Order: sequence, then structure tokens, then C-alpha cells
Amino acid sequence: MPYATDPIDAERVYYEDDGGVGRPVVVLGGFLDPIELVRQAPLVRALAQADTGLRFVFVDHRGHGRSGTPHEPEAYAMPVRVADVVAVLDDVGIDRAHVVGLSWGGRLALGIGEHAAERASSLVVVGQQPYAIDPDGPLARVVAGALGGSGPPMIEPLIAAFEAIAGPYPPDVRDLYLASDAAAMRAAWLAVMREGAVSDRLGEWRLPVLLCVGAVDADFRDQARRAAGEIPDAEFLAVEDTDHLGMDTADAHPALGAVLRTLQRGDA
Repeated sequence: MPYATDPIDAERVYYEDDGGVGRPVVVLGGFLDPIELVRQAPLVRALAQADTGLRFVFVDHRGHGRSGTPHEPEAYAMPVRVADVVAVLDDVGIDRAHVVGLSWGGRLALGIGEHAAERASSLVVVGQQPYAIDPDGPLARVVAGALGGSGPPMIEPLIAAFEAIAGPYPPDVRDLYLASDAAAMRAAWLAVMREGAVSDRLGEWRLPVLLCVGAVDADFRDQARRAAGEIPDAEFLAVEDTDHLGMDTADAHPALGAVLRTLQRGDA
């Protein structure tokens, strides 16, 4: 299995490179989502069908899937997580790639825009924003309630909380979530809650960015809209009748045109 090694802490990062000579696109999934689930995301499938000239590289976040699972919040600092992706790009010999980040992956995509913009052709950020995470946001409260306590971390309460919002997961999806390392997930969550804003210089960014959120995403919609106003070459899109968790399963077509435009701007 292919692994890259983070140069900062030597953590192993699992990835899958679909190969080919097309335009490279790094895909980063959501919180708890291993590559198996990221490949099934409607937007990813739609993008692959709409543009067959793409080379997809999927990366398991540290703490997820087959990547290393450190249990210290410091191991999930944004520059370290960005170094994971850069290590993958180096391993597969790609100088620059489009980055598509879904939710948790969208946060990392923004981190790449801040710490490794020279390796990105464009950023597609789905369901995220670059400012400090509001601990009082509805989704933040759900995750904190399941992972933020002082007792032993457990994945089951988090899955139950998500299912209370989005409905029951299919058994195979639920099994993949239950296999997550709870201590790693707690460390990752604590890190993002402590890190503050990804960038305080969004107005200096010089790459195309799409910020796409559900129109009823109370955690990220307003901040994503604000960020799109600060980043010079950014587009904002709100998908109607969809909340944050719904973006994982929503019809991809409302966002697909904007994603393709962003990739085209990055290729110019």
C-alpha cells in the first residue's frame, strides 16, 4: 500500500493515486471519512464523470483510515497536516494540484492555501471556512458533546448524534465509522478548536478558490461568504435546502458547474 512520510514528525500518510496523465486533483474527505467513503461522495463521482481528464489522488487524513493515528493534539497542527499532503504530492511526483476538500478536508484545503499555495492550482472548499471555529455552532456542539469530555473518548455517541441529524447510516458506512480511532479523533478535534483562524491574510491569496456550503449550514455559511469576499479570486455558492451533513449526500449538480469553473481558472 502506498504511504508518504511527513517530514515534520515522520508520521505515515496513506494515499491512493488513480494515475494517468490528466490534471491532478487531490481529494480530502470529511471528519471520520476514510478514502473508501470519500470516493463515494456525490461531488467526487460527478466530477469524475464530467471531466475524464483528471488524475485523482485521495489522501487519508492523519487519524483516519490507514494513516497514522497520533493521540496528541499537537500532531494535528495545521502546518503538520499540510505537510502530510505535500509529502504525498512529492511521493507521486506532482508539483501542483487542484485541491478538493470536503468539510474537514475543506479546512485542510484552506491550510494548503495558507502554508503551501505554491503546490495548489486551485482550492475547492466544501462546507468549511477559514476563521476560528465557533464552539457554539450547532455542529461544533454535537462533536464537542461526543468527543470533548474528560472521560474516555468514544465514537459511538458521535455517530449516534450525526444519525439523529442526518438519519441512519448504511451498515457498511457505520462499520467504517465505528472503526475510527476515538483518541485520535478527539486529538484532531481539540487541535482545530484551539488553532484559531487558518489565515489572517486572505486578501493576499493569489489562487482561485470556491467556497461551497449548504444554504442552511449554520456553522459555516456566513463565514464562508465572508471569506469569499476577502479572497481576491474566490466564488461563493450556497446549495439550497441543504445543511452541513447533507452536503455529504446532496445532489452534486448545483455545485458541479462552479467546481469545474474553479478548476479551469486554476489551469489558466
